Amino acid sequence: MRSDIIRELNAEYDRQRAINAQEETLRREKAAVLCPEIPRLEAERDQLIFGGIRGVLTGRELTDDIPARMDVINRRIRSLLLQNGLAEDYLEPVYSCRKCRDTGYCGEPVKEMCDCFRTKFFTRLYQRMGLGSAQEQTFERFDPDVFPDTPMEGRGFSQRDVMQMYLKRCRDWAENYPDNDRRTVVFMGQSGLGKTYLMHCMTKRLLEKGVNALLISAFSFLDTARRAYFSGKTEDMDTLLDADVLLIDDMGSEPLMENITIVQWFNLINERQTRGKATVVTTNLMENELRERYTERVASRLLNNEAMVLHFIGEDVRRRTSP
Repeated sequence: MRSDIIRELNAEYDRQRAINAQEETLRREKAAVLCPEIPRLEAERDQLIFGGIRGVLTGRELTDDIPARMDVINRRIRSLLLQNGLAEDYLEPVYSCRKCRDTGYCGEPVKEMCDCFRTKFFTRLYQRMGLGSAQEQTFERFDPDVFPDTPMEGRGFSQRDVMQMYLKRCRDWAENYPDNDRRTVVFMGQSGLGKTYLMHCMTKRLLEKGVNALLISAFSFLDTARRAYFSGKTEDMDTLLDADVLLIDDMGSEPLMENITIVQWFNLINERQTRGKATVVTTNLMENELRERYTERVASRLLNNEAMVLHFIGEDVRRRTSP
């Protein structure tokens, strides 16, 4: 997916440079029509530049008056452009991004993604990962103030305290990957407690680090498993098994299909754990409900001592913040 997006963007930047070159040509033609003196001055300037270069290459020193003469020509061109109703930088190179000059990359000698390219890359990556509608869900934008700060009944801490702790644990897990002691992560709790938000934050941080992370819903996973089961074609399932980090949202919302749902969940989790792959799951089910729905065989692989299980508690903040 990453390489496909980069190829697409490189092609788009190539097209943009071609469009810009065409725009530059049209501007020069327009300026020449409005003021024929401008192309003559540009030709004189070019002659100064190339004459100076030829002189250096043949061993002659660069004369002191060349920069001064260039400045006079440039000021004259700018003045003529303004006199003819054009901006003084009208004949400057046309760029959508001056930082990278529409190449998408900056830096010497090592080229890195320009900010403009990086923004487009991650926007497109998020969209294809199903994160397009969750652009603002990042660790940096996490707002603990949406959670109540009063101690919960029977407990000496607030829901905000819990979420700030979970925020740190999730951010540390994503930033430290692949050096994690616990490769299985389970978020448990009712709806509206921030589970999916933190999963999106983790996904984005992993993607930014270049990790092969894949985010899907539990329904999409079951649909993929069902199609593989009936068709015998395993390419999509192989993608789920091969992802370095697989994040599955809303386990328990998918339908229970006889001889498919439970078996496929077991096969997926067991195989990924065997391969040492990381799996992150959110669910509205409690531990006893998870065991009842998926059997002890599946639950034991998610809720063992080697997993990081976070219990989300408190009130639904979506109801709390609604008008």
